[in-house]
Amino acid sequence: MDKLLLRNINNAKWVIGGIAIAHATWWVCLTKPKLETEVFGWDGNGGKMLKIITDLTDEEMARLKYARRLAWHWRGARQLGYGKETISDQELSDRGITLPQEPYVEYMKRPPHDKYL
Repeated sequence: MDKLLLRNINNAKWVIGGIAIAHATWWVCLTKPKLETEVFGWDGNGGKMLKIITDLTDEEMARLKYARRLAWHWRGARQLGYGKETISDQELSDRGITLPQEPYVEYMKRPPHDKYL
């Protein structure tokens, strides 16, 4: 009985594999739970929104968002030359690297606006 069953499974391996692949494709494409869902508001603007699965309250989420925004925009902890080129033109010229200098242009100053006179 075991040899007959194994021989039948071996003969039907492509059919069984095809059914397994079709089922996996059907599950992934149609029935898999998704984190992005369609959202339709009162104004008619729809779109996909990411569901956030958390135990935090709205106040705690707002506090975390504020802290992240503050850390991004606040320059207090960064150096003056943060994210800028730190090699000066003098150091480059000492090593024989010449940079084209921008020509000095003196612009005409605008007269003050009447509103502030």
